[in-house]
Amino acid sequence: YESGIGIHNAGMLRKDRNLSEDLFKLGSTKVLISTATLAWGVNLPAYCVIIKGTEFYDPSQGKPVDIGILDIQQIFGRAGRPQFDTNGEAVIITSLAKMQQFIGMLMNQTPIESSLLKSLQDSINAEIANGSITSIDEGVSWLKYSFLEQRLSKNPLNYQSKPEEIAGDPGHR
Repeated sequence: YESGIGIHNAGMLRKDRNLSEDLFKLGSTKVLISTATLAWGVNLPAYCVIIKGTEFYDPSQGKPVDIGILDIQQIFGRAGRPQFDTNGEAVIITSLAKMQQFIGMLMNQTPIESSLLKSLQDSINAEIANGSITSIDEGVSWLKYSFLEQRLSKNPLNYQSKPEEIAGDPGHR
């Protein structure tokens, strides 16, 4: 079909998420509505990214909290990837009271690093329970598409790895 709208969230079966991703990559769906999981965990570029709302419920605090600036930068980083577009757009929709706070945070250059190691076991167990990972090969593939893998190759010392360990890994791209 010529155009369409797709959805993507962690509650979907892996095959359905893959289908949503593939249709978006092919241009069959022009708009992909997703939870933060797409922006955090899947390498799927877009011309325009819109964040609607800057709070999410944090169960550890028992209340809604603001999205961190590193998460916003990660999500915005999906817009206008150099290998796909010459430019991109990112929009944040938040309350007027919080707008200056987010503008100030976005103006400061903060390096983005992965925090997946803090909850790697829980994340992998959740993917297994969800049916997204059903084999070791799928687990390795899931990890290779993570932001952790991207940052590990660029800044191994941040993750207590030595550059030569990464370079000597035959599975590393």
